[in-house]
This record gives sequence, C-alpha cells and structure tokens, in this order.
Amino acid sequence: MDMFSAQWFSTWTEWHWLILGFLLLIAEIVVPGIFLLWWGLAAIVVAGLMALVPALSLTTLGVLYAVLATILSVIWWKYQHSRDKADDQQSVLNQRDHALIGAKGVVEEMAANGIGRGRFGDTTWRIQGEDLQVGDRVEVKHVQGITLTVDKF
Repeated sequence: MDMFSAQWFSTWTEWHWLILGFLLLIAEIVVPGIFLLWWGLAAIVVAGLMALVPALSLTTLGVLYAVLATILSVIWWKYQHSRDKADDQQSVLNQRDHALIGAKGVVEEMAANGIGRGRFGDTTWRIQGEDLQVGDRVEVKHVQGITLTVDKF
C-alpha cells in the first residue's frame, strides 16, 4: 500500500463510514441481485460508533464492520431461508391434489357406479362419491390422479 492510501485510510471519519454505507444502500437498489443492504447498514452503525467513541482505531472499526456485516447477513439469510421453507410447504402451486382439497362444486352427471362429472368453478372434473345425484353440492376430500373423491355437504 502506498503512502497516500495509508494516510487516506488513517484519516477516516464517521462521514466516510456514512458515505460508504449510503453508497452500498444505493448499490443495493440500483444493481439487481446484489446483497449489499446489510453491509451498508453495518457501515452506518460503525459511523455511529465512531461518533460515540472517537478513540476507536481504524483497525478496530474495520474489524467491527466486517463482523457486524457478516452477522447481519447470516441472520437475514437464516430468517429468509426459514420463510422460504415455510412458503414452500404452504404453496399449492402445481399441486392439484392440495389445491383442490376443500373445493366446492356441483354434480353435473352421475353414473350408477358412483363415477360422474362435477363442476368446480369453470372446469368439470371426474368425480367419485357415494349416494350422489345430479345437482348435489359436493366438497373435494381427496384427489387421485384425475378423479376427485367428493362428499355431499
């Protein structure tokens, strides 16, 4: 490191940390897919610490910045990862058997063997159930392939 950059870094103030923090926050907004929010917030916190305790060395502040930015990033990652898992478990997208459970419809056709067609929204489905007649209101209890097992309600 040349003499100029060593001198420049040694004269850092809380304003330098604030500028770094806000530049990182702006970069987070401007550059898609970059994870800089927590690093920018860590720089702003370090600026606050430097204002409160001006005797802290640049080395100490740099280490505090790195540790704080890493901790904030890991906490956020764990929080977001747990939310993503919960969302995946609750999502019924492309899971017809889960999406149709509880759907209510009307029997449109019925054969003697207990198989017929029911209207659910704007779509008809193959249905199976006991003691069903045309016009009965039904609720989906189970999905097996393209057949909905239904009960009267």
